[in-house]
Amino acid sequence: MYKYIVYLYKYIFIMSQRFYITKNLDVLQFEAANEWGYSRHKHNFFELTYILKGSGQHLLNESAIDYKKGDLFFLTPKDEHEFVVDEPTTFGIIKFTEQLFLEKANLTSSTHWRKNLDTVILHANNIPKSIISYDVDRIQLFYLYELIKNEIDNPLVYGRDVLLNLFGALLVVVSRNLKSNLIKIEERYNSEKEKIDSILTYIRQNVLDKELIKIKSIAETFYMSPNYVSIFIKKHAGISIQQYVLKTKIEMAARLLKQTNLNISEIADKTGFLDSSHFNKIFKKYTSHNPSAFRWLI
Repeated sequence: MYKYIVYLYKYIFIMSQRFYITKNLDVLQFEAANEWGYSRHKHNFFELTYILKGSGQHLLNESAIDYKKGDLFFLTPKDEHEFVVDEPTTFGIIKFTEQLFLEKANLTSSTHWRKNLDTVILHANNIPKSIISYDVDRIQLFYLYELIKNEIDNPLVYGRDVLLNLFGALLVVVSRNLKSNLIKIEERYNSEKEKIDSILTYIRQNVLDKELIKIKSIAETFYMSPNYVSIFIKKHAGISIQQYVLKTKIEMAARLLKQTNLNISEIADKTGFLDSSHFNKIFKKYTSHNPSAFRWLI
């Protein structure tokens, strides 16, 4: 560990929990026996973190992800993270800056590399888990890590050109896996959006039937666990199921006030409130007007 710390400080300065690198490409490999050794932090560079051995948790932004041998995490300067080590872990880290993309772009198609750069910068921090989507790419990504590490540890003539080409190959494979992950995330988002739309429609259509809008009934209708129903609705609707039911009843009452001649007590009864007093209180809370005043608003 002491050797690792000396090596780390040779290339990185630590300032206010943000790590800074002075090279545009570097590799670091070390073992953490029982702890990571650093508190939550950010970088001014990009980082590919390979799990060469061990297991634990990766605390990345708002997520906590289990890690194991064979995982690969991609970190951008926007990300904040730390590792919690369960089993002794060997980390392999490739650190690089945006400047490296530009250097590589001068040697090849700049348009092609700009597209890859955009993929990495704009979307990488949307993927908190290991970025590897294809098992066949896992072999290539770990092999490219070893080649890049060996080239840095044992510099030879034309070493920079070799490094840039190896990095180029690495970036292409990384981008392929990032894009695959983003497609899966989009598909899951679309699927969840359809489900929440269906659930909210179901609640609106059955809002006056106390049995049908119970969490148990919703769970059975949409093949979900009762515990997850509440979490799912709060996550996607932004309010609890109870709040959504009340909101729906208030909207229904507002229409009846504007479109019918029913009195307040009748509307309270039709929209499922205990009595007119309860209805008045809830209606004013949601609309800032009591029902009688609301009826005459233009």
